[in-house]
Amino acid sequence: MNNNKKVLFSAGVTTLACSFLLVGCNSANVGQGLLNQALNPASSAVPPQAAAGGSTGSTEAVTYKNKDRNFSFVIPAGWSKQSGDVNSDTVLFMQEPLTKTCSFQFNMTRMQTDFPAEASVKASLDSAKKDIKIDKNLSAKRRDESGMEKGKKVRFTRGWELTEKGQAGGHQRIIYQAYDRQNYYINMMAAAETEHFEECRPALQQIVTSIKFGD
Repeated sequence: MNNNKKVLFSAGVTTLACSFLLVGCNSANVGQGLLNQALNPASSAVPPQAAAGGSTGSTEAVTYKNKDRNFSFVIPAGWSKQSGDVNSDTVLFMQEPLTKTCSFQFNMTRMQTDFPAEASVKASLDSAKKDIKIDKNLSAKRRDESGMEKGKKVRFTRGWELTEKGQAGGHQRIIYQAYDRQNYYINMMAAAETEHFEECRPALQQIVTSIKFGD
């Protein structure tokens, strides 16, 4: 794994909601765990449309689904899976060639059943909006996912989405963070080196917008 990928993994979890309140999580430890998984990725089958070995990008857009947490997302043509497994707790996709480090990844953590997800979302969103005022974020909004289940409308997740301002020499991210009905915290992040962010931004936003929960 090159240094750019290591940077993406080590920097990619600094917005963990559990750092805001009530949970003794340590984002540095989580980041190290992701880095270890990136260095020793789990084996998984690659869809026919995707490139084998991550050497070239897919020839068309591919829809992936995490069956356990029941969410899907669309990876554009020209991207490939670099590590992890869609049906595990972490995966990393990157645009080919890798020189621009445009990426999408998710990771998840199961919280305790009595973890106050709603309070965490409100506190995290409030913090993200305040970061707009100090020029750290470009935008922040509430994002819940709802749909029909057995003839009734239900809320699949409660969460929030933000776009960072980005710093020279670093990475700029579009992040969607959510808690599902079983109190799994899921952090979904599209990123690029700041100097390439605007070029990559349409594809990054398209991926984040494509994330859907439920059938």
